[in-house]
Order: sequence, then C-alpha cells, then structure tokens
Amino acid sequence: MGDDGDLGADDLGPTPVELHGQLHVTGTEIRDASDKPIQLKGVSSMWLNWEHAPYAENLTALQWLRNNWHLNLIRAAVGVGQNGDYLDDPAFALKQVEQIIDNAVAAGVYVLVDWHSSAKPAHPAEAVAFFSQIADKYKGVPNVIYETFNEPLKLDWSTELKPYHEAVVAAIRESEPNSIIVLGTPNWSQDVDIAAADPLVGDNLMYTLHFYACDHGQYLINKGNSALAKGLPLFVTEWGATAADGGLDGAVCQVKAQLWLDWMKSKRIGWAAWKLDSCEPDSSCLLSLDAPIDGGWTSQYLHGHALYVRAQMQQE
Repeated sequence: MGDDGDLGADDLGPTPVELHGQLHVTGTEIRDASDKPIQLKGVSSMWLNWEHAPYAENLTALQWLRNNWHLNLIRAAVGVGQNGDYLDDPAFALKQVEQIIDNAVAAGVYVLVDWHSSAKPAHPAEAVAFFSQIADKYKGVPNVIYETFNEPLKLDWSTELKPYHEAVVAAIRESEPNSIIVLGTPNWSQDVDIAAADPLVGDNLMYTLHFYACDHGQYLINKGNSALAKGLPLFVTEWGATAADGGLDGAVCQVKAQLWLDWMKSKRIGWAAWKLDSCEPDSSCLLSLDAPIDGGWTSQYLHGHALYVRAQMQQE
C-alpha cells in the first residue's frame, strides 16, 4: 500500500481488539491478553465542544483510519471547564463520547475516554459521576481506557491531584476492575517525575506525559526517563510536532518530533496525536477545511503535521 492508499472502511482481517483483547500494565509496558507488549498509536479528537466538524464521531472515518493509517486507538476529549462543555450540557457531551466509544467497539479499536480539563478546580464530583456512568455502561468492554484529567494546572500532586485521582479511580473500579486508567500529571501533564515520587497504589494505572516538539525537548524526555526508571508507566495521550499553542504559526518541527517518536517506540509508549479536526492555520489540525467527514483522507486533505503523523502511525 502506498502512502495514499485508500482501502475504504470494510474490515480487513482481525481488528486490533480481536488481535490483542483486554490490555493490562506490566512494569512500564502495556501488554495484551497474551502478555505481549503492544504500542498503541492513534489520534485525539478536538475538544468535543469546540470541534469544527464531527470527524471523531464518524464510524466510517474511524474504520478508514484503522485500515489506511493503521490506527488502533482514538481519544475522545470530553471538554470540561470551557463554554459549551460537559458541565453546560452533560447529556449532549455524553451522547458524543458514547458515539465514539460505540464506534470504537464496532471498528475493533481502543478508545481513550478523556476528561479534557486543563484548569483548577478539577470538578471531582462531576468527574466521579461521569466516569461512574461510563464505566457502568461499558464494564467488561476491552476497548475502553480511561483518562481522568487531561492537563492539570496549579494543583499540588500529593495534596490535591493524587486524592482527586484516587477518588475517580475508585469510582471506575466499582464497575470496571481491569481497565487501564491514565492519570494526568502536574504542569500540563509534564511533571511525571513528581508523580513518580508518590504514585497511586493500584493495578493497571498509567501516567500522562504530553509534549509539543517545537517547544519541548530533551529536558522533558529526561523527566520521562526518570519516571520510567522509578517504574512509572507512561502514556503520551496528546502530542504534536508543533508549538505548544497547537501550532498557530503553522510550523511543523519534524526533526525535533523524531527524537520523541524514536523514544516512544523504544519504550513502547502509547500515543495519540492532537488533533482530528479541520482548521487553519493551526498545524496540529490533521485535516484541511475541505476534508470529507467520512474518511478517504489522502494527502490532498491533510494539513499541518498530518503527513508526519500518518507516516509514524503506519510504521510497525
């Protein structure tokens, strides 16, 4: 298959979930039902309350990404703390995220349910209610992974953020004892070394690390290595080969990003690239403004760092 191969949305043999089943964490690695290491690679939705078009909610598009980009993960970013978000209209937000989960189940890929907040307060009561509802509805479904806080800010790890995670994890575990849960870390989910000094107690827990390659270099990889050395499992649930503002200057820092992608591959760290949406000039938008909703995104429809993300996802 060439870079612009278009295989449509039909199934092509076993899906990722059929191949790998229920995932778990051993040491710092994600492993599948046969205890073989697996690297998850996929894309994140835009804040679902701010998306330009419902690309992430389209089943045919997800199947197309699975077949053509070799995607095995989609992240559903449920906006919290911003206009038009889950707190404003929980019923509508739930409909969006449940559509993405149901599509992931139908397509046989994994889905990361993300409480996409980057502000204080963390809204713990609302988070507990949200994750309790999702975990109860999808208990026993091997596709679902939980992400309890996107990018915490101005929250002390040991006295504020860790207790928040403990409450949300407990709520999920009431219905779902086995799923992987990914925990946001301080300072835009960068200070994984701080979390490593005082981790939660429990199984199948991972910790979030985010980077944007134009701004975040070896110093942040060093934080990741420090956390891994202490046994902290990491998941890069969001990244871009762009500046940290999402690439408002339109730049793509591919050479700097390659340092990160090589590192993640060597450590088998799963990732989701930001973001499956169409916009200009933001170079972290994967799609052009004329991209169809239902896939078929050959190079003419790609934008920003999309060509690079696609190439990285297609690598074995």
